[in-house]
Amino acid sequence: METRANYLLIGVVTIAVIGAIFWFVLWTLKGELDQQYAYYDIVFQDSVAGLNTAGDVLFQGINVGQVTDIRVDYEDPSRVRVTVRIQVRDDFVIRESSEAALQMQGITGVAFVQIVGGGAEGAPLPTVTNPDATRPTIPSRRSYIQELFEAAPEVLAEAMETLDAIQGILSAENQESITSILNDAEMLSSTFAARQSEIDASIGSLTAFADSLGETSESLVAMSGDFHDAVLAITEAADAYTILAQDADRFLRRNEDAVESFTHQGLAQLGYMVVEARQLISTLDRVAQRFESDPSGFLFGGGATTAEVDLPE
Repeated sequence: METRANYLLIGVVTIAVIGAIFWFVLWTLKGELDQQYAYYDIVFQDSVAGLNTAGDVLFQGINVGQVTDIRVDYEDPSRVRVTVRIQVRDDFVIRESSEAALQMQGITGVAFVQIVGGGAEGAPLPTVTNPDATRPTIPSRRSYIQELFEAAPEVLAEAMETLDAIQGILSAENQESITSILNDAEMLSSTFAARQSEIDASIGSLTAFADSLGETSESLVAMSGDFHDAVLAITEAADAYTILAQDADRFLRRNEDAVESFTHQGLAQLGYMVVEARQLISTLDRVAQRFESDPSGFLFGGGATTAEVDLPE
């Protein structure tokens, strides 16, 4: 009797567990059946390495669907056509301005599709719930991961060239040159340290020279003021000379007839008067010589022969 009771209890528990599992499956399927999905195509121009069927589809970082199909585009083999299934919800809508990009999740290398909502001005894309019908296409753009992967070979090549250049700089010959430069720098610093007092004296001399240069500049400024005064004086003298020349010109213009008469007649008379004066001076010189040689004979008529003196009329 006790054995039959145990079997009955085990059977009841087993039936209860199976019923719970069946109810959970039905509840899950009911949720799936009640959820409506829209299907879209995304055409990627580059590789979609890391993206698998059943991969996540995110809208602004929120998981809203899955990848259902990945295949090469029949019209252009360089492109990849990805079909996604997205939940039809009231809190977002896929618009013509929306864009899809391939991104990586953490450091695991698992790729997922990230959809950016776009502006509110874009018209909503048609909602196609039949996966076999013609599906609208969501525009795609290159992701930063794809750009990084494409640029990686160039970056790696440049890094290798940089390493080669560094190795060239650190060659044995260059190391000897660098060592020589460091030794020279150490010797130079030692020389500076040994002649610190001389350097200080030189700096003091330079300071004194700078002070004297400042005083000289002040003197030059003062001399420039004196020079300015001299220039003003010269300018005033030039103005006075100009006025004098103008007065002389006006005087000559007013006495033009008298000056002309003087040049024609007065100069000739002046020349005759100069000749007469020369003769008079010669005669007076001879009289003076005779008086000096014999004063008494000159005064009283005795002694030397009387010389006749012809005075000018």
